[in-house]
Amino acid sequence: MSGIRSTPATELRPAAALVASFVVLTLVIALSATLFIGDMHRQAVQDVEHNLVGLSTVLADQADRSLQAIEMVQEAVIQGMHEANVATTSDYAAVASRQELHVALKARIAALPQVNAITLIDHAGKLLNFSRFWPIPEVNIADRDYFKALAADPKLQRFTGQPVQNRGDGEWTIYVARKISAPDGTFLGLVLGAVELGYFERLYQKITPADDAVVSVFRNDGMLLVRHPHREAVIGTVLPATGAALIAAKNPAGGVIRNVSPIDGHERIIATQALGRYPFILSISRTVEASLAPFHRQALVVGTAATLLLVCIAALFLLFLRRARVERRIASAEERARSERDLRAHYERFGVALDNIVQGLCLFDAFDRLVIMNERFASLYSVPHHLRRVETRAADLRRYILEQRGEAAGAWDTVITPPTPHASLDYAGIVHLADDRDISVRRVLLSDGGWISTHEDVTERRRSEERLRFLARHDVLTKLPNRLQFEEIVEGGLAICSETGEEVALLCLDLDGFKQVNDLFGHPTGDRLLSEVAARLRGLPCERCTAARLGGDEFAVFATGLDVRTAAMTAQVVIDVLSAPYADGERRIDIGCSVGIASFPRDGGTYEKLLSAADMALVRAKKEGKGTYRFFESMMDAAAREQHQLALDLRAAIGTAQLELHYQPQFEVASNRACGFEALLRWTHPTRGPISPGQFIPLAEETGLILPLGEWVLREACREAAAWELPLGIAVNVSIAQLQQANFTDVVRAVLEKTGLKPDRLELEVTESLFLKGSARSQEVLRDLKALDVRISIDDFGTGYSSLATLQAFPFDKIKIDRSFVGQIGMTSTGGEIVRAIISLGESLGIPVIAEGIETEEQLSFLRQHRCAEIQGYLCGRPQLIAAYRPLLTSVADLRMV
Repeated sequence: MSGIRSTPATELRPAAALVASFVVLTLVIALSATLFIGDMHRQAVQDVEHNLVGLSTVLADQADRSLQAIEMVQEAVIQGMHEANVATTSDYAAVASRQELHVALKARIAALPQVNAITLIDHAGKLLNFSRFWPIPEVNIADRDYFKALAADPKLQRFTGQPVQNRGDGEWTIYVARKISAPDGTFLGLVLGAVELGYFERLYQKITPADDAVVSVFRNDGMLLVRHPHREAVIGTVLPATGAALIAAKNPAGGVIRNVSPIDGHERIIATQALGRYPFILSISRTVEASLAPFHRQALVVGTAATLLLVCIAALFLLFLRRARVERRIASAEERARSERDLRAHYERFGVALDNIVQGLCLFDAFDRLVIMNERFASLYSVPHHLRRVETRAADLRRYILEQRGEAAGAWDTVITPPTPHASLDYAGIVHLADDRDISVRRVLLSDGGWISTHEDVTERRRSEERLRFLARHDVLTKLPNRLQFEEIVEGGLAICSETGEEVALLCLDLDGFKQVNDLFGHPTGDRLLSEVAARLRGLPCERCTAARLGGDEFAVFATGLDVRTAAMTAQVVIDVLSAPYADGERRIDIGCSVGIASFPRDGGTYEKLLSAADMALVRAKKEGKGTYRFFESMMDAAAREQHQLALDLRAAIGTAQLELHYQPQFEVASNRACGFEALLRWTHPTRGPISPGQFIPLAEETGLILPLGEWVLREACREAAAWELPLGIAVNVSIAQLQQANFTDVVRAVLEKTGLKPDRLELEVTESLFLKGSARSQEVLRDLKALDVRISIDDFGTGYSSLATLQAFPFDKIKIDRSFVGQIGMTSTGGEIVRAIISLGESLGIPVIAEGIETEEQLSFLRQHRCAEIQGYLCGRPQLIAAYRPLLTSVADLRMV
């Protein structure tokens, strides 16, 4: 009986052992799947954090550089004040109110799309200069936060205001203010930079890595400044519960956190980076749901496969228990064969999950033999079939992969090598393949001595980062170095040349006629033309030349290893290359180029001095006919400084005794009686003596002083004429700049009302060039003035190119023959013919004609003979103070011409 009972017990021992093996296998598979999913989760989170940290670092650097570009403009303004020896508030007001400073500010921010405006404020908050408008409006910002802060704290030099909506276009804007102080520390005012936050939103819209990504910029106190996607209601709000604020509370430099956003309510992974020079924090985040979506899909596949495997094993176990008694006598060999077939099927199902994950994966046992290789890994390196087999040694697989690197560098020691027990899970080595692919490699050590190696293709991520770095230092349109990179190139070259003694040249280029291309054919054509200009500059036959675009149609070339002769040759080559015709489709475009040249070390030892010298030489080249080049000369700087000082003196002279009006009488030819006076401005400088109007009037027009100067002349002339006993007319010259003022009609109306002068006694003289150079706005202003009953006369008639068209375009009250034609009467036959023709033209149109510059009796007799209406000149009376002509103003008997 004992023998019979022992047989079942003996047969049950293998079955029990097999059941135990099934249980162990189930536990191993469940544990491996759990570890693998856990590792996938950690890796997915680390990848997202790593990507966000990298992108936040790049974007923070880009934002820092964008704001730094604004501060460079502010620094240049402050430095200019120091160089001008500004020590008092009046000095500061005089320098800061110059129109050339307005032009310079406007030019400087033309290449900075993030800058809305640059503004200069005095110590009382009054607006002195503004890059967007000229003349400067009457505005006071003493109530603004940045002004109060800088004015109240002597130690505070920079302040960033809270965001506000621009009143003009509704764009959110922040203001970066810099203090301007006198050498003794006196607060003079501030230079204010306005930054459009929409610029950053548009930039971030183009580079956000995913639809769920949010890029934000916060102030250090948690105030939200910029957000993409944009949410209007939260801009300018302090949000202490945001991830950026929580990170800043722990580490002001930046970090990573997982937090529920108080703005959209989504749980997000957030990475921040503080800007190096400004109190701002750049934040980029993605929702946890979207970030881990690939992991969740992979985990679902892996979990499903593992669960299916466990269910199958459990089913087999139950099946074995049910059929154990029937199959106890089946041979152990058959039992092992069936188990192996089932196990292979389970591994095949598990491989489906592995083949669908993003990363390439290899699992090795403790003896460095291959257990699993997914399809993604095999495709990354084109692994042949014989190296995909189980039991393949890691060293053989590594040897094959290393053959693909060629001369490429990278962390190749991490490829198919087991990790050390103390290796960091956060470390990811990057290897660069010979076919220009970048692979991120991570390794994980398993508890049983085996290890997992995952490989991910990060080539597109690397290329995106390279594109961002390129855009930060190059012009977007032409791909040439931008102003920031060009300054670094020049400063580096100057540092080398200062040691070697090598001579270099800086060439400033300006395209002649480019504005007409934009006006005639549109800005897209202009952009294509600028791209072609850049291509030609890159192809210059000069091995050591570096070209850059400074802004608009302004370019620069830095040429090393040159003497004066070769610098001139290089400039001529540039002119010839850029002046060759351009083809735009079937259209041919012709433009020119002017060049200014400054040499190192003769003309300056720094980038700013060389650029300033080359720019002055460029101005001289354009004034002398364009299409040529000029070298910088010290006299250019002296002349510029002299013109600058004269402009300052002229500004200070307005409203003082230095300026006075002289009056020249006008007479009717038929009656020989005085009919009016022309007011002529004279300036007596306190040290230089009388300054010719031919010198200071063009200077006033160039600097914008013609506007306050012209208003002063108009007011003084009307005030004087209103006091005369006889209602004689008063003629005042008006410039094109005055007529282009939006409120010039209101200015004239206010002067007439204040002085009490009747409008029909005021005659405004405009030159014929107004109808050649002026805008439709100027002609509209003339019509508004006519509606006030003010008389309009056309001066210098006959010197233009469209006289008949001019007379037909506007109903003038008087035609004034230019003195150059009157002076030819009796001297040449053509002079008299021209004068007679103009008088006849005026008679046919019913417009009185006045001749100026009458100096001889012969001229007067000729004009009487041909029925000229009025005359004016030295023969009748020179321009003098009105006191010299009092008899003409008080007695009818004295009205006759002497």
